[in-house]
Amino acid sequence: MIGRRIAVVLFFACAAGAMGFGNGPEPEATPEGFPKFITPNDEYFVTRIGRVPEVDSKTFRLEISGLVSQPTSFSLDELYAMELVELPLTIECIGNSVGGPLLSTAIWKGIRLEDLLARAGASESATGVRYTAADGYYASHTMRQIRENGVLVALYMNGVPIPPLHGFPVRVLNPGYYGVKQPAWVVRIEVIDRPLEDYWNDRGWDVSPPMAIDSTIFTPDSPATVDRGESLRITGAAFGGRRVAKVEITSDRGETWIEAPIVKRLDADHTWVFWEIALAFDERGSYLVNVRATDVDGNTQIANDPDRLDGTSDWPLLRVTVR
Repeated sequence: MIGRRIAVVLFFACAAGAMGFGNGPEPEATPEGFPKFITPNDEYFVTRIGRVPEVDSKTFRLEISGLVSQPTSFSLDELYAMELVELPLTIECIGNSVGGPLLSTAIWKGIRLEDLLARAGASESATGVRYTAADGYYASHTMRQIRENGVLVALYMNGVPIPPLHGFPVRVLNPGYYGVKQPAWVVRIEVIDRPLEDYWNDRGWDVSPPMAIDSTIFTPDSPATVDRGESLRITGAAFGGRRVAKVEITSDRGETWIEAPIVKRLDADHTWVFWEIALAFDERGSYLVNVRATDVDGNTQIANDPDRLDGTSDWPLLRVTVR
């Protein structure tokens, strides 16, 4: 029971086990009430500071400069010929609203930035790197993030070269961080020993924290109406900078909670999970249903996130009227 007047009437039978991933979106059909687990490229969310830059693949060079013993640049063909690794990754925009649409998952493929920096002879005194993009955007990562997070110089998105809208030909990805730390259309990587520099940080945001543990409700839309005693199917996702351990539901603002089954996930860090549950209400009236997630480190989503400039992770809310 959640409180006194609401009951879980059904735990759906989908298994929450591991799902493999390969060169593109998963082949199986998506259950009703969920988006595709791997977001198609034409449905992936987009935010940018200006127009999509036009980058000529024939003349493109990725420059590596700064505190390196061998400043160098790579053509696109040279990058494609290197050893590539695959990275499934869920990214949320740092400015996404609670339950907002700026959230997607893709399978990326590219080169570990640590390997490129080794080729260029990055200095041991370096503390980070600064990326310059063709549209004027800039962002940075620490050397520790590059080593420990496996920062990726991505060339492919869901099995095809990254589309122009999403960063062709090169996008840099820092797993577990918001979209502001995933610069697209990167043309230069500068190895630095000065403080980090980020476009949105310079405009009042705090882009340094990793993604907070968070969740969202896919269906039904709020407000929802259901008959007394009838089951209401609720679906959603949970995500964050670490693996999700559990998802919980409450109808009394956190006095009591019940765990919602996770019905789909990847055996990989930094990817969302899908959950679903069905609830029945035995008394007529109005209800507020909230969701929260907890990660493998024990961090639990908070009810109200006071700082909107470093990502927002309030409990999502579903208003339910029982007739």
